[in-house]
Amino acid sequence: MHDAFITRAIAAYTQLYGPPTRTRRFSRTERQAHESAVVVYLPDEVDQKVPEDNLTSLWTAGFGAETICSDFPCELGMEVKGSLNDHSAGALAESLIELAEVPSANGRLFHNGQILTNASLPVFPRFATALLIDWESVYGFRFPEPLSEVGCLRVVPLFPSEAEFVEACTDPGRGYRSLRSRGLNETDPDREAVIG
Repeated sequence: MHDAFITRAIAAYTQLYGPPTRTRRFSRTERQAHESAVVVYLPDEVDQKVPEDNLTSLWTAGFGAETICSDFPCELGMEVKGSLNDHSAGALAESLIELAEVPSANGRLFHNGQILTNASLPVFPRFATALLIDWESVYGFRFPEPLSEVGCLRVVPLFPSEAEFVEACTDPGRGYRSLRSRGLNETDPDREAVIG
């Protein structure tokens, strides 16, 4: 059943964004047998010429069939400025899988708007804090049928001052959007903090 869900999730990504550049499969057997995947989208030559389109996107496939978030069934995803090489994309894909496995390992579910501390994201070594926020923070992202109940949490690397700012907001989505309006480009590993 899990493999069937992964196949449907990859088909949904393909429907939304076209065929992935790469699909990385993962198999775990430590606690229980578990299959998952990460789809990787690298920018093509046209995308690389437009700064806002020059992104590598990575999304998990398989966790929407489990309960990892208290708000809705979901996958995890993130975007990185530029085109990642195979090693960097692989390391980041592995870290997304490890992050998605945390709720089943510790028994505590993620929630939309959660701040994570001690996050380890290989392409973002300067960031130890991250925000989990609905991929579409205003209206909510959901996959097309038959996975329309499954959403996606965006993993947003933050500096501590930015995380404190989001935590101080009554609505984390509004806090995230406020950071974006202040110039936050969460895809840029070399960026500076937008909150001092």
